[in-house]
Amino acid sequence: MNFDQMMGGARSILGRLTSRLGGGGVGLAAALVVALIVIIWAATGIYTISPGEQAALRLFGAAQASPVTDTGLHWWWPSPVGNRDVVQVVETRRMELGFRRGENGGADAPVAVEAQMISGDLNIIDVQMVVQYNINNLNDYLFRVDDPGEDAGVGRNIPAGRPDGRTLKDATEAALRLVVGQRSLGQVLAEQRAELQISTQEKLQEILDSYEAGLNIISVELQKVEAPEDVRAAFNDVLQARQDKVTATNQAQAYENQVIPEARGRAEQIIQPAEAFKRARIERARGEADQFLSVLRQYSDRSISLSSTLQDTDGSDGDGDPTTGIGIEDVAVIGANYFVSNLSTLGADDCGFTARDVEGGAAQLCGFSVLVDGVNGAPDSGEAFSVAYLGNENLIVPPFASSGSLNVRLGNLALDWDNADEDNDMLTGVSAADISVVDGPDGGAAPGIDLSVSGFNPLTNILTLGVQPGETLEPGASFTVQYLNHEELTVPSTSQVTQERLYLEAMEEIMPAVNKILVPEGTEPVLVVGGGQEGVVPVPVGPPSP
Repeated sequence: MNFDQMMGGARSILGRLTSRLGGGGVGLAAALVVALIVIIWAATGIYTISPGEQAALRLFGAAQASPVTDTGLHWWWPSPVGNRDVVQVVETRRMELGFRRGENGGADAPVAVEAQMISGDLNIIDVQMVVQYNINNLNDYLFRVDDPGEDAGVGRNIPAGRPDGRTLKDATEAALRLVVGQRSLGQVLAEQRAELQISTQEKLQEILDSYEAGLNIISVELQKVEAPEDVRAAFNDVLQARQDKVTATNQAQAYENQVIPEARGRAEQIIQPAEAFKRARIERARGEADQFLSVLRQYSDRSISLSSTLQDTDGSDGDGDPTTGIGIEDVAVIGANYFVSNLSTLGADDCGFTARDVEGGAAQLCGFSVLVDGVNGAPDSGEAFSVAYLGNENLIVPPFASSGSLNVRLGNLALDWDNADEDNDMLTGVSAADISVVDGPDGGAAPGIDLSVSGFNPLTNILTLGVQPGETLEPGASFTVQYLNHEELTVPSTSQVTQERLYLEAMEEIMPAVNKILVPEGTEPVLVVGGGQEGVVPVPVGPPSP
């Protein structure tokens, strides 16, 4: 603002008012004029910030700490008290190095003094480059670098004091020459163009940051990179040769990628049948071994299955549950010099102890087998012995026995379980009190199991059961009774000779190479292997038979 001009205009207006108002109105007129001047001066401090712009503020020449970034209307002290610089900071600006754009779309003009530089292998190379940048710190951009400015043709007119004039160009040229000077001519021309751009951008940003220029380098893009005119044809031949090398390498790689998978496929075609043959032979051998072991276990097994489902006789676990704590001590050998050496459970783990347990979800009825040994040696095959054990027996309601009472025969002899006669003899004093119904149908007319023991004849082993009044039984329904079993057993007749014969016969079926089994009395058993022109090969397999 020109205050002299404003004061001259104010004096002219004041003179006219004084002539009209006379001496008394001069003071009032002067005050109004001064107030008007102040208002006009203050109004000149209003300014606008558009999107992408920032305003750097100065008060009496000193820059404020932070630029104004909010868009819209703002106010700041007008000149000469304050100053403001509103600058577009997000706009992408451009600088050419080594060439200048032609006017109105004309051809670019090379600038040799900027473009020519020496590579790391002491060759001269022409490099043209475009730098794109914007402003990242407005205060540094305006006040940190005193740049002479630059007028470099189309779109490149930088006023003095702005660091993107000679400062940016000199820094770019220094960074580019440093990076090119660290690489060979071939690397600059073709092999490392991308790395050269990245390295130049990083080095240029480092230089500008050291200057506090307030500029941010967005990208560095190489344009023409070529050898000097005098040797350009020779270098083009070198580049073409390198391109031919890359092409040949790619073709060889493609051939390799085709041939190797085909070879691997043919190898797999050979390997897979071999692996299948290998697996088949192994599985066959395992099957034959498992079959042999199964036969061997079968013919060596001296265990005997119990007729009834075994219960916990002695209650050694103390839980009051007859289905838990079962062991070899729950089976007693009677009348023989034998003892139970092993007890095995037959069937699945979730077996049931009554037929109704199986119907309710158990896999099958629990079964047990015993293995006996002699006190003074191995037991003799065929010798009889007796066992006693507490067991459950599952029975079926006979036809036409739906109410009143019914009779059924027990599978094993019942023993004296309660010792009511106090003679400590399990064979005497057997009565209905030694037998109980532990599971059975419940029709619902009266609570509890519909059957109960009402009588027992130990001579005929017939059990008499009564049906609860009001209940009707369905023929074929299952129920379970529990009593102390007396079971007559026999040591299985699997003598050593019998086992050997069965073993050899099993091998004859399993092994195709075995032609014949010879077990003559008084001689050693042999396998006859082979035959025909090769002859026979006797193979001893065991001790002589008795």
